[in-house]
Amino acid sequence: MSAKSVSVVILNYNGHKRLGTILEKCLRSVLNTAYPNFDVLFVDNASTDDSIDFVMRNFGSDLRIRIIRNEKNLGFAEGNNRGISNSTGQYIALLNSDVTVDPNWLTEIVKFMDSPEVGAAQSKLLRMDAPEFLDCSGGLLDYYGYHFERGRGKSSSMYNQPGEIFYAKGASILLKREVLKKSGVFDPDVFLYFDEVDLCWRIHLSGYKVVYAPASIVYHASGSTASEMQSESRLYFYVRNHLMMLLKNYELSNAFRVVAASILFEARNVALSLARRKPLRGLAILKALWWNVRNLKVTWSKRQTVQTLIRRVSDSQIRRQMLRPYPPFPLYLIFPRSSIGVVNW
Repeated sequence: MSAKSVSVVILNYNGHKRLGTILEKCLRSVLNTAYPNFDVLFVDNASTDDSIDFVMRNFGSDLRIRIIRNEKNLGFAEGNNRGISNSTGQYIALLNSDVTVDPNWLTEIVKFMDSPEVGAAQSKLLRMDAPEFLDCSGGLLDYYGYHFERGRGKSSSMYNQPGEIFYAKGASILLKREVLKKSGVFDPDVFLYFDEVDLCWRIHLSGYKVVYAPASIVYHASGSTASEMQSESRLYFYVRNHLMMLLKNYELSNAFRVVAASILFEARNVALSLARRKPLRGLAILKALWWNVRNLKVTWSKRQTVQTLIRRVSDSQIRRQMLRPYPPFPLYLIFPRSSIGVVNW
């Protein structure tokens, strides 16, 4: 049988200036992939450096690579959506521009797509600067929608067994095109943080699994994508998108409960920010809460789409793949949250 076609989408923003030689190593490693049937879409988010000229000069003669130019910086979510909409592969692999890949990364992760139950898969991500340590071996989510990267900072010799995860980290994720037709693509309003969590939640709601493929090895320069943003801006997007995701994806009774608990948690964080003389952090949280109030009508419309057109399974089934929060509410308003209490792991 011929190998299924794969479109590899690499999203870039000022990668040549920001990443230096990593961008070149990324593209060379991808083009040296051993898988026999793939093409590459280099999606540029309106870079102001010479990224496009650099790619055309060094890789333009390779017929497998195509450049997509976005008119402005669309962020991770909508930037990747442009790549997905321009792709032709039966499977779509999303890679950050700050990764390098093992020659067999694609061959190994594609194997998991043979199962009709699987909608998405994640590679084993190792730290580029210290490959003896893990960057991420699969994403986990607790009941309140806070996410955790399994294995982060632990030995790369760990987590060698495949299995189900809640979400696949966007640095290296493989998606089935037919599944995206049911779950939808990334929410363009997310821009940054919770983009892949939100998408994978909808993949679960569509009745598919998200899995971890440990034999697919990718090296990630973690943190380089958002490192130029101020911490207050990152906090704003984190809080804003977390609440929006909960409102869209939970059944109504659960949505009210977890959103109320999350608002209390963020109100506590505002108070702590003021007490610690960090008013800009408190202001970022308040702006995020107010954004959700102002955009509730839009979010509710998206929720109706998720609940009526996408949902095929109940929250009780989804929560089997979630973490049990520790400490439980309301104690987690006082004590630090932890990933202790893994369900089905």
